[in-house]
Amino acid sequence: MSEQQQAGPAPENATVKRGPGRRLIDWLFSPWMKDVNTAPYDWQQDAHRAFVEQQPLRARALLYMVAVIVVGLVVWAALAEIDEVTRGQGKVIPSRQVQVIQSQDGGVVTEILVREGDEVQQGQLLVRLDQTRSQSSFRENRAEYQALAVKLARLQAVVDKAEFQPDPSLVEAVPGIVSQELALFASSQGELDLEKQIAGEQLLQRREELIEVTARERQAARSLELTEQELRLTRPMVASGAVSEVEILRLEREVNQLSGEREQAAAQISRIKSSIKEAERKVATVELEFVNEVREEMADTITRMNALREAGLGLSDRVKQTEVRSPVNGTVKQLYYHTIGGVVMAGKEIIEVVPADDTLLLEVRIRPKDIAFLVPGQEALVKFTAYDFVVYGGLDGVVEHIGADTVMDEEGNPFYEVLVRTRESGLAEDKPIIPGMTVEVDILTGKKTILAYLMKPVLRAKQYAMTER
Repeated sequence: MSEQQQAGPAPENATVKRGPGRRLIDWLFSPWMKDVNTAPYDWQQDAHRAFVEQQPLRARALLYMVAVIVVGLVVWAALAEIDEVTRGQGKVIPSRQVQVIQSQDGGVVTEILVREGDEVQQGQLLVRLDQTRSQSSFRENRAEYQALAVKLARLQAVVDKAEFQPDPSLVEAVPGIVSQELALFASSQGELDLEKQIAGEQLLQRREELIEVTARERQAARSLELTEQELRLTRPMVASGAVSEVEILRLEREVNQLSGEREQAAAQISRIKSSIKEAERKVATVELEFVNEVREEMADTITRMNALREAGLGLSDRVKQTEVRSPVNGTVKQLYYHTIGGVVMAGKEIIEVVPADDTLLLEVRIRPKDIAFLVPGQEALVKFTAYDFVVYGGLDGVVEHIGADTVMDEEGNPFYEVLVRTRESGLAEDKPIIPGMTVEVDILTGKKTILAYLMKPVLRAKQYAMTER
């Protein structure tokens, strides 16, 4: 093998060294060889060129691949976006105040159904007080109200001139009162019929009196007419002595008497006619007056029933107050009475319940340098330090309120109070979240590209470069 082959392939564009004889031949015959071959034919140079062209194919392919990958990564970094978050620490706080349950009227404790730390549901019975007095007053009020309801039904039947049929529920509740009202209904109807009968009889009696007095008045008028005629015929006989003066005086006295009887009968007729009109009016109004009296009694009954209804609401509430129930879903924080038979004073606290809402309220501390990018309504991810986020995950939330000014912590560091409310109340049924648990909150403030994230240290360095003293 020659020294040139042992030295390895020469570069593609390298000049091959030639001896003096070869250069002379090339110079002499180059004009004639120009048309045959413009380039000198050299087997060694061709082999070297072929070797050079074939050897770097893999290297150049790898180079091109690396270049494409780099360009692709740059384009991807310029287009791909990642979340930009503001982080803070905080704790779970009650979204509502602790519910202090009191007794309005007090009483004696008869049953305690929960203990401190128990989870309770809204409406769940917690403590029961003695119901004897409140139940007694309520039953008395209800019985009186039902009795008045039966009475009202009776009076309404009288007014409507209908048959009295009390409600079956009232018949079952107060059968004794119903029986009494049925008897009263029958007697009131009999009383009305009796009054109407008496008024009719009085009218008939007045009419009979009118007939009698009218007949007497007519008789007196006729007798007066005859007596006056007799007097006129007898008076001329006195002069001839056929009739004495005494007879004339007797006739004049009889005329006066009959005239008085006639006038008296006429006056009596006038009075009787007035009595008849009064009797007729009484016959016409006796039923109306009876109904009006019944209506007045109905109005009084309705007024009393309304008063009893209002009082019944209060008594019913007193009965309900003897059963102390939880107003919210939550956890029993404190029991003020632990013994059966304990006396609860009116207005005193019985139990405290910490509300457990469908959502959680978090109080998060944010550094002042991060507060400029926060606004209410931004999404947040809540991680509870008590539960491993990798295993149990977190809860989605939303920024609800941002403090107006900074607050100092125990070490004198300023921070902003931000309230974040979660969309759910817990991670799982067996993973309760209670007030006081610490949390880490990531608040989504925007998005940025990966290229911007990678260039940020460079831009920050550029900002402060060559500005030192």
